Amino acid sequence: MANVNARSLSVCIQALQTAIKHNDFLAQSSTVDKDDYEESSYMYELELAKLVELYKAEEKQGNANIPLKDLLRAPFDKMG
Repeated sequence: MANVNARSLSVCIQALQTAIKHNDFLAQSSTVDKDDYEESSYMYELELAKLVELYKAEEKQGNANIPLKDLLRAPFDKMG
């Protein structure tokens, strides 16, 4: 695996949270296949969980400038 730093992880964590919220919003439209959007949101959430675990490890080593609790927004704040 490539070297990933805490800064890159924090950007990805924030971006995935935003993507999931937007995806959930799109799933509410009557013109889309809700199952497809729910599946992609689920896949995003799995990846977010992986990134959170990597970030926790970086945070333990003192490599993170932003506490994880400050990066995670509801409803994802329970992951921290």
